[in-house]
Amino acid sequence: MLTTITTTTTTTTATTTTAAATATATALGHIAVFGAVGVVILIALLIAKELLTASENEKAQLVGRFTSIAINPLMVVFVIIVGIKIIEVL
Repeated sequence: MLTTITTTTTTTTATTTTAAATATATALGHIAVFGAVGVVILIALLIAKELLTASENEKAQLVGRFTSIAINPLMVVFVIIVGIKIIEVL
């Protein structure tokens, strides 16, 4: 009777630990993908801002100034991502 309970408890604990580790690995994979997408969007917005503000068209320059609304939060996220990567290396 005691060995049955011990075996059942051990099996349940091992299964739960494996499921938690799999869920954590999946979540970390999603975070990496979202970080990469954020960096690509940041680069595209920075390029667009440079091209639009260099234009002689006033509307294009206005749109170039409005891209800062999206660039500033993405820069903060980029700095956080770089900080986390530096901490991982150390």
